[in-house]
Amino acid sequence: MENSKKTYVLVHGAWHGAWSFAQTKARLEEQGANVITFDLPGHGDDKTQIPDVTFDVYTAKVVKELNLLEGKVVLVGHSLSGFVVTKVAEIMPQKIEKLVFIAAMVPNNEKTVFDILSEDEEGHLLANLIFGENKSWATVNEETLKNVIYNGATLDQITTAAQSLVYQATQPFFVPVSTGENFKQIPKTYIICEKDKVISPNAQKQLIEVCQIDTSLSIDTGHVPQVENPTQLANILLQA
Repeated sequence: MENSKKTYVLVHGAWHGAWSFAQTKARLEEQGANVITFDLPGHGDDKTQIPDVTFDVYTAKVVKELNLLEGKVVLVGHSLSGFVVTKVAEIMPQKIEKLVFIAAMVPNNEKTVFDILSEDEEGHLLANLIFGENKSWATVNEETLKNVIYNGATLDQITTAAQSLVYQATQPFFVPVSTGENFKQIPKTYIICEKDKVISPNAQKQLIEVCQIDTSLSIDTGHVPQVENPTQLANILLQA
């Protein structure tokens, strides 16, 4: 495939880390792609503390990683990181060949991630969040993991993934991101997760329309296809 020679930068979403893309990364590399993954601050092996985990430090981390690479990349954002990769596209469009969104929230009309989730009457995440001190972080219980986050995954997949999840700082959910000509001019593909209960397929399709995303593809999984079906996700990314 033509896309197998490209460089993919995979940016994980809330609660997760680079670990979540490990199998998808391996599948892409088997096809000859160059694949970069890393932990956002406060995720995976990065020990940034909750008060210091902000949307701006997420963005700065991605910018730093892109500056280490030669040439343009396919920048992929999952879930919350739809906002992050969009912000990065506004900062350094010259580094991005294409944006790919996986079941992602995408900035529009000065809305925040929280706004998009709140307006999705078919989504089940917000009602099931468990907040920590001063609502500075959030987590979910085992039932929500099984029925909402990983609703299409096997018990073994859920158990393995749950061991690596972190408390999620809430500040990044409340930051609006403005888009302009840089974002508008970059080719974009959206991968709809058809069984998603975090952000519903209908909400995803509305974002595609409102944000004027060029291409959409579908995967028959819940919200986290890189955990549930990493091989299928890799194959779809090669088509994106």
